[in-house]
Amino acid sequence: MALNGSYNVIKKNGESEIVVTKSRFIGNLVSVSSASEAEEYINSIRKKYNDARHNCWAYIVMDGEMLINKCSDDGEPSGTAGRPILSIIEGAGLVNAVCTVTRYFGGVLLGTGGLVRAYSDAASQALENADISPIRRGIYITFVCDYPDEGGIRRLLESEEYTITDSEYTDKVTITVLGPEERSEGLMNRICDMTGGKVIPKAGETVYY
Repeated sequence: MALNGSYNVIKKNGESEIVVTKSRFIGNLVSVSSASEAEEYINSIRKKYNDARHNCWAYIVMDGEMLINKCSDDGEPSGTAGRPILSIIEGAGLVNAVCTVTRYFGGVLLGTGGLVRAYSDAASQALENADISPIRRGIYITFVCDYPDEGGIRRLLESEEYTITDSEYTDKVTITVLGPEERSEGLMNRICDMTGGKVIPKAGETVYY
């Protein structure tokens, strides 16, 4: 799936624990940076709760310009655990996140509907107990200007929510900034116009920040 729009990331991990008809469900929602890190975390959960009947999971991570998402029912009936957990992550717009839900079986069958609700509730409560923050697509822009033009350009950058990430002072000023991609074309045109065409900004790498 291609990256598109704004997303959320986890700033503080979340946990949950619920009991449904004697079965105990333990949810963990954590931040990861890659699919391999998500898999490592899932393996750590399997070891931590190695006496549990099921360790179900789902994750969504950024990989270049794509999103990777995977999920597992870990022995539960197909579609009753991994997919509901994944739906909670997707619904929150989360990326670079993995959610596991561990089940200690209580001896009573819950049925497919009951399982979907239980796994969804455990994941939802873990989400409620986490702190999340938005990220958006940004772009680096570099330009070289004369010293008299620097002040006006800096004021423009502040009004357009662009942050200076690097600056170099020689016979001219070289500045690199990061800000929202959707405003980049307008910003570059305004810098060019306000300097009478002397400064021609160059667009660089796009990132999420």
